[in-house]
Amino acid sequence: MTIPWNRCKNLLMKYMYKDRVTVYRQQAVKDDDGADNYTMQAIYQELPCHLTQYGKELQSGQNPREFYLKTDLRICLDPEYNILPNDVLVIVHVGQTFTLNAAKAFKYPDHQEISVRREDEA
Repeated sequence: MTIPWNRCKNLLMKYMYKDRVTVYRQQAVKDDDGADNYTMQAIYQELPCHLTQYGKELQSGQNPREFYLKTDLRICLDPEYNILPNDVLVIVHVGQTFTLNAAKAFKYPDHQEISVRREDEA
């Protein structure tokens, strides 16, 4: 029995991928003086995706000079896109915008899952 991966991908696109993500990656560039520099450039824009909670626990703690919060989420999207660790993902989910850092992508034939994290100082 063969699994109809294209059908699965189409169903995910139709029913699940209601969020949008723009992927930014640090790229080497030359500045006005010809010196090496780095800048964040959009690699993909407005890709359909699905953002969901990954862990139910709120992680927080106290550092010497601040209180911090960690938010662990997961994004799912089509496996044709190459998302790299440390890419910055700007995700629009139900009117909210999240700026998150990507971990290593885990790809399946019909989708990929990427753990994403945000750390905030309070």
